[in-house]
This record gives sequence, C-alpha cells and structure tokens, in this order.
Amino acid sequence: MEKSTPWYPCWGIKINLDDFSISNYVKKFLEIRPNNRWLLISKDVAASERHLWHVWFAMEQQYLQKSALSKNVDAEFIRIISGTNQLKTAFARAGLNENDTEAWLIYLPKPESNLDSIPETPISEFTEKAQKITYLMNSKIITERPKPSMNGLERLGIKYRGDEFSINDNLFISHIARSSFS
Repeated sequence: MEKSTPWYPCWGIKINLDDFSISNYVKKFLEIRPNNRWLLISKDVAASERHLWHVWFAMEQQYLQKSALSKNVDAEFIRIISGTNQLKTAFARAGLNENDTEAWLIYLPKPESNLDSIPETPISEFTEKAQKITYLMNSKIITERPKPSMNGLERLGIKYRGDEFSINDNLFISHIARSSFS
C-alpha cells in the first residue's frame, strides 16, 4: 500500500493591498516573520504537497552537501522551485509581483539529523504562527491546498504544449532539476 504524502506546512493567503503595495507588503513580512524559514511565494507556483516536499528536500540536500547557491534557506527554496540558478530570475518567477493578490505562506521545516525521512510538522503549532503572521499582515488565510495549473507552468517558464487536463505535479517536480544546471 502506497503512503500518502504528508501535509506540507503552507497556507494560502489573500493579500490585502488596501494598506500596501506588493513591495511594501513583502518588506513588512520580512520584518515580522519569526525567521528565514518563513517565506512567501506566488500562489501559482506550488503544485502539490509532493512538489513542495521535493523542493524542500532538494534545498536541504544542497545545504547538507554545501552546494547551495544562496546563504539563506528562503532564497534557496525560491531558487529551486523556480528551476534556475539565478536569484533574480527566481524571484521574478516565484516571488510576489504587483499582479499577485494571493500567495502561499510557507514554512521550511528543519530536517531531522539526516534526510532519510520527512520531519514531523505539527499542524497546530505552525498554524498558530501562520495565523499570527497573516493577522499582522492584515491578510486572510484561504482554505485551499496547492494544485498544478497552466498559470503555474507559465509563471515558472515551463514550456508545455498539452491540454490543461494533462497538467500534473510531475511537470513541476521535474522542473526542480533545472535549478542545478549552470
């Protein structure tokens, strides 16, 4: 019997732009977040729990092997999910831009002593922190989970010629490998 993919600690949020421009919203987020294991990404670029765990694993593996291109885990996660080794391109693809009204608030769990297993992520502990962050940002948590979309493929620069019914998270997961190419 195949095990299901565990919940990934992320929350969809509706961005309130009445008080902020996107750049000021991100600036405020960077000031209030508990640490750099909390980040925001565009809502379109996360395709599934499996996709997020693959990005997390690739990121943690880069740090374990001392081959990460960024000193910061949040930037490295964004670089890897974007499928590039250029941070500027990564933030343009997966970071928030002026057209975004929704995002994913992501927490990057700390790995166990090795990467042999997915770390325990107590939903209640992280949800309380996510609720506090969204409250301070004057935003609202939305009840969705990541799903693959054509918008996500386009945002990440993934060339796809199939129909929308054939889009799945494997397209997004395979895109992660591009982050290792020079």
